[in-house]
Amino acid sequence: MAVSNLTRNLRDGELVIKDNGLAGALTVLLDEGDLTWTQRQNTIEVKDRGSIANGHTRSGDDESVSISFTAKWTQLLGAAINAADPLQLYETLTFHPNAGLGSTSAVGEQQTLTFEFTILDPAGVASEKVVFEKVYRESLSMSEGDDTNLISFTGKAFQTEPTISRL
Repeated sequence: MAVSNLTRNLRDGELVIKDNGLAGALTVLLDEGDLTWTQRQNTIEVKDRGSIANGHTRSGDDESVSISFTAKWTQLLGAAINAADPLQLYETLTFHPNAGLGSTSAVGEQQTLTFEFTILDPAGVASEKVVFEKVYRESLSMSEGDDTNLISFTGKAFQTEPTISRL
């Protein structure tokens, strides 16, 4: 398969949020193009009486992937008020009880969603998909602005790294 040398930017990405199949998928529209994820690796430093010279390192505990993004909003509620209306980002991220969403985690666990980030290659030869499983919300901020109102999501994917595949 060919590799493209064209850099990607916010015009090439699309974020889709999925539940367990009950409500379907929500393509995040009007997003700012600021999706960020961070993979962390913990290392335990074992020192000899405080000295690195005779010490060593070991793998530490696994860390979940941190993920965040910002999007503009037009409506907070849709399907939760009228089943014929489209699902809105706010009601999806908050698992609004009337929106008909199902968690991707087992019953009794924290409610989670799947985030699929597709990056289209402008040259059309090496598009990729990044999948974050079991994403749970840590914070959700809504803010108003002169031009647009924003929703800012911060959460974690219960995995050490996303699954990345070539399309």
